[in-house]
Amino acid sequence: MIKFFRKIRQNLLSEGKTGKYLKYAVGEIILVVIGILIALWLNNLNQEKVNNQERKNLKIELLSELTDNKEFFERYKDYVEECGNKIVTILNLSAGKNAQLPMDTIRKYAVEMIPIQAFSIDESRRNSAKSAGLLKLLSSEESKLLAEYETVLENYKEARKINTIWKQENRTLFLYLNNFEKLDIKHALPKHPDYDLSDEEFVSFLKKKETYTKLKDIFVSTEVDQLWLEGIIKDIDKTIELLSK
Repeated sequence: MIKFFRKIRQNLLSEGKTGKYLKYAVGEIILVVIGILIALWLNNLNQEKVNNQERKNLKIELLSELTDNKEFFERYKDYVEECGNKIVTILNLSAGKNAQLPMDTIRKYAVEMIPIQAFSIDESRRNSAKSAGLLKLLSSEESKLLAEYETVLENYKEARKINTIWKQENRTLFLYLNNFEKLDIKHALPKHPDYDLSDEEFVSFLKKKETYTKLKDIFVSTEVDQLWLEGIIKDIDKTIELLSK
């Protein structure tokens, strides 16, 4: 093709048709420009197709992670709520109300009322996409919702750290309340005689003002935990709804 155009130019020049040569040269330039533009358009079209597929795959991965995490948070919220109900029972007993429950149940509730279940969520797919720079494929609204979810999640993690510090500061209370024989652990732990309370001593300990105050703190902490979890679940629902479109 190049030889063909070169031959035409040479013929025009040899025949002294300068005007026609210039017109032909301009036409050839226009054809080249049009060719370049078409090539760029096809390249952009192909890149857009690649980006759309990557965006589709990214949303599938994010939706899968969000759905898994939502299921975990819902289970964890139910668990925390159950702990809260047991705390209320122990608080009523501490306040002097008759719990109408066997002592074994009361001791069991005292062990189980404090949320200690392992907390583990999946962030691998979102972090991997962020590291690869793929999150830029999302729309501004999708990116905003995902960022809000991340912020709430990080704030909740910080709140849990504070809660863990609080538990450590009140370890004496937990030693009085916990019956290590009932815990599902590999090795049975002996209880120090000072913490091995009889039923009467146990109830008397629960009814102390100091114990009631700490139990109330546990209740408030659990209620706040539920509010956090409800907020996170709502954020996940909004993000899932938008990414599903």
